[in-house]
Amino acid sequence: GEDQQQKHSSPMRSASEHHDPTVLVSLNDADPLYTEVRDKHVETFGSFLQNQAKALKESHSQFTDRQTARDLTEIHQFVKQIPVFTRNLRSLTNHIHVAELVKSAAEATSFRQRWQTERSMLESEPCYEYLEDLIASGEPPYRWLRLFCLQSLTSNGIKAARYDSLRREVVQTYGYEFLMVLSDLEKAGFLRKRETFFMDSMQTPYSTLRKSLGLIVPDVDPSNPEDAAYVSSGYAPMTVRWVQAAMRGYAGLDEAIRELPATGGASSGAGGGGRWVDVEQRCPPESLAEALKRKRGPSLETLAKKWVEESRVGGHGSDKDGSMIQNKPVLLVYFVGGVTFMELAALRFLSRRPSFPYSVVCCTTEIVNGGTLLRSLSC
Repeated sequence: GEDQQQKHSSPMRSASEHHDPTVLVSLNDADPLYTEVRDKHVETFGSFLQNQAKALKESHSQFTDRQTARDLTEIHQFVKQIPVFTRNLRSLTNHIHVAELVKSAAEATSFRQRWQTERSMLESEPCYEYLEDLIASGEPPYRWLRLFCLQSLTSNGIKAARYDSLRREVVQTYGYEFLMVLSDLEKAGFLRKRETFFMDSMQTPYSTLRKSLGLIVPDVDPSNPEDAAYVSSGYAPMTVRWVQAAMRGYAGLDEAIRELPATGGASSGAGGGGRWVDVEQRCPPESLAEALKRKRGPSLETLAKKWVEESRVGGHGSDKDGSMIQNKPVLLVYFVGGVTFMELAALRFLSRRPSFPYSVVCCTTEIVNGGTLLRSLSC
């Protein structure tokens, strides 16, 4: 305990002794480099920034080459570009420092092991021994609870005997207050004790969704990604797969739709199966009751193709590569309750794809991650 206390407090003492202040760097669309680098895979992060540094160096050396004569007009133009060059250099320097931190974290043994465990759970493999080892090693409680909830969600619950054993270890390690946290997570549906007999190898609602939506992509190329699964090195966010499925009118996904949780009491089956409600906006507007009387309209892909053809005929857009127009129609995707940065990166990937017929704009109540989500659900 004393060694751990020294370990955690020494960086703070070192920072104060050397008067090394924390620098806050604003990362947003105002930085052109950030808009390019934010969706890069960690494996291509370094090479991309290296190319940016070379390009910046070449643009500067082209003017400073003494063998080339410069007139006053060129000198004036160069002087005007100095603030831009300085800003780009500062931005590049900041991103290189961030890249070093990201690369260091991603190459750590603990990160790699955790990633592999999450991947195993997403492939419906039980990882109970690893969960027990994490508790014994003093893993931070909410980091451990994220894995525990993931195991439950992908396995259709935790066997009662195993659940009771892990709950007992949680209380002994983290304290009795986490009994209430576990109860809150059960009420929210993140944790479930499985009382009936059920083999871990049996089909589960999640495994049906995983196979139907193609959530796991074994081979992804980070340098030239062809699938949204590149954002996590092989797992495509389920919400993004549903957006892609909407383009096809959810064709061939009847079984997957039945596995979705029912909402508001509207159910298409005995065990669940949320009902899909397709409403086409019309002018003048009509009530929801009237809209639901109409048959399901064309898919979003069909509507997009129709818009493209009308734009071409009307001359409102210009062809690019002879197959698509530069200005896509806008698709609004709403997340009520929160969205993760991984989902946003995957949606931006779709939006940039020439084969995807829409430009995606995401609206959400907030941006969350596993830790903030679980804390918001617990008292």
